[in-house]
Amino acid sequence: MIPVSRRTKIGAAVVLSALLPLSACATMPPGTIEGALTGIGSNAGQGAVSAWGLAWGSSVKGTYVSYSPDGSAAGLKAFQDGQSQFAVGSAPLPETEASAVRGMCTSKGAMSLAAGVLPVGVAVKLKGVNDLILDAKTLAQILQGGITRWNDPKVAALNPETTLPDVAITVLVQEGPSDTVRPVNSYLKDAGTDWNAPAEDRWPGSVKGQVQSPPLDLANKLDDTNGGLSILDGSIIGNRFVAAQLVFDGKPRRLQASSVVDAVSTGNVAASSSAVTQALDGRSGYGLGTVIYMYMCREYTDDHMGRLARSFAESALSEEAQKNANAFAFVMSPSKKAVNEGRALVNAIGDGQ
Repeated sequence: MIPVSRRTKIGAAVVLSALLPLSACATMPPGTIEGALTGIGSNAGQGAVSAWGLAWGSSVKGTYVSYSPDGSAAGLKAFQDGQSQFAVGSAPLPETEASAVRGMCTSKGAMSLAAGVLPVGVAVKLKGVNDLILDAKTLAQILQGGITRWNDPKVAALNPETTLPDVAITVLVQEGPSDTVRPVNSYLKDAGTDWNAPAEDRWPGSVKGQVQSPPLDLANKLDDTNGGLSILDGSIIGNRFVAAQLVFDGKPRRLQASSVVDAVSTGNVAASSSAVTQALDGRSGYGLGTVIYMYMCREYTDDHMGRLARSFAESALSEEAQKNANAFAFVMSPSKKAVNEGRALVNAIGDGQ
């Protein structure tokens, strides 16, 4: 797995690129694909967008991407207000919301493209323990303070071959809204636990240890906490922490690329004229992950910007760009069906303008 430092470097390489002023687009000759795109959105998408942008700039000279990870809500607002050419979030836009987007879009509104999957894991820092299994019910009780020590009989029953120390469990999780909260809420709710979140990307109020820290700061806190447990994306967990095996469909699954790919490849894909969505199938593999969605206009008010955005989206869904995202940011590609459906939707931007 690639260290976080490489992810940071690749992000900086794109964000610090010299950008062409948007006003320059009006002077471009017809058919020219050259210029800059600005995206704003989820933190989970930062590494992927950086990797996609480098692949695009390499294959289409004179193109650049600037991305600001201000959060999914901030990204959508910027996109709606015309402050960015695209946005990134962790859920597809509802049809009514997509059709109402204007900004740089015509009355055709916006589209949502499933463009990547960032695995999410339960990170554990527990001296002397290098492997751990948790199921949904036990994880829910830990997060809500019903289980407070690592040698609790319920945890021990899931780990009969592991000697668990009599150490207090310290929960450290990022306060919502958060891209990593959404898949955990879904996992715990679908498993039949008594889990009532106020929103898909917010924790129930009963969850302990909620802190207002960005993911990397949260990881540093976990590093200093023996007995700590947190929810982090796979690129941050890396080899730094133990990623608990989670039980899906009665089977413990490890957070590893091959298992995530299995869950993605058999996950349900739905396509319409305004969205391509991707689900993860926990019956086949590790099914906990944030799906990275790109929001783009179905038609841009400026023809040149439409060609530019279409070119970037085509590149982002290319094999090279998807490999880049996996290598540098531990972002898995959507399933082949999702990629093909996404390419078809991208090809229709501005009716192929």
